[in-house]
Amino acid sequence: MAQPKINRRTFLTAAGAGMVCTANGRPQEAPLTSSSMKVLLWCWDSRMTWDDEPDRIQTNMAASEIRFPYVKSSEAYLTGFRRLVDYCSTNGIWGIVIWGFLRDAHGGVTAARDLCLYARDRGVSIVPGVGLCAYGGYYYDGEHPFNLEVYLKKHPERVSIAQEEGGKRSVAGVLDPSLPENRQWWRDGLDWMLENFAIAGINYEMGDFIVNSSSSACAARAALNIDTDENIQDIVIATHDLMQYAHDVKPDGVFINALYRGYPQIKNVANIPYVKALHPSTVWQYTLTGMARETSFPEGLDVLPPHRQYGYLHWFNASTHTENRDYTADIARACRGAYNLGFEFIGTYGELKANSLLADRNYRAQVFWSKNPLLAYDKFI
Repeated sequence: MAQPKINRRTFLTAAGAGMVCTANGRPQEAPLTSSSMKVLLWCWDSRMTWDDEPDRIQTNMAASEIRFPYVKSSEAYLTGFRRLVDYCSTNGIWGIVIWGFLRDAHGGVTAARDLCLYARDRGVSIVPGVGLCAYGGYYYDGEHPFNLEVYLKKHPERVSIAQEEGGKRSVAGVLDPSLPENRQWWRDGLDWMLENFAIAGINYEMGDFIVNSSSSACAARAALNIDTDENIQDIVIATHDLMQYAHDVKPDGVFINALYRGYPQIKNVANIPYVKALHPSTVWQYTLTGMARETSFPEGLDVLPPHRQYGYLHWFNASTHTENRDYTADIARACRGAYNLGFEFIGTYGELKANSLLADRNYRAQVFWSKNPLLAYDKFI
């Protein structure tokens, strides 16, 4: 029997409330509960300025093949992120993505667990960033079974090489997503994360548009028979079972696949073949930065069937040299467009402390227009 069609906003609110499962385990739409978006700030621990050492930060972008060092004192991690949590709690910001969530250098499991409990008590969601084939795995830097480097030292036969999609750069020491053993490691790591930390979900990424070059990965992409970018095909291979498992064990979880692309950069985007291949509650992270600059935004991009979406904006951050710009007008336009396109989450970087009028305005603007996406700019002023 044909399923009834629902529009983007109805799907968005149903997905945001969580999926309801019938006796046969198939997800059904939950009741309509809200039509606003949630602000999700994206952070690297090494670039945070909310602590007492704001000048001791990395100011560049991270890369999949180079470890991103943490140069602060170990105490700075909890100090800074607790202050950000307090700000989020006070101002209605839904959650924080944290890359470098787990490191030996800033307290490892104990510090991360304390931070999650602190955030939970204040109504703020923590979503750790986790590299699938690169970026350290679940435990970004340190001697731990769920650190990627430690895992590959233990299993050197599973080490693989990937190529940057459309480029000449090779990335060594990565995981092959087609190997069942690697996919089991990701599921085991997810179990460990959910058992030990009060997190809302996980922000997964493949790593810098890389495509695995092993013969088994090539065969796995061919077997998918979906018409999209090869890097996205690798994401599907890596997370097909993982996303199903994630939503089985935590049905209310926010499990994100980062695409780091806007709609125009995705092959065959209108048919969303990658979305159809995974669990329907998977959240897909799109980079809105370029999309929001287009004169046709959002009308010229209103092409995708309903699915859960997170809009990621490369704004207001030291590594992009945008820390001194007032983005409030841009945020108003981006939120309005994202709302019309059915986005559930939206947000910029959250690494810069709100100790100035400019920083505070940029963060408050996101909250204002995520909740009131159709209001005019002068209402915020």
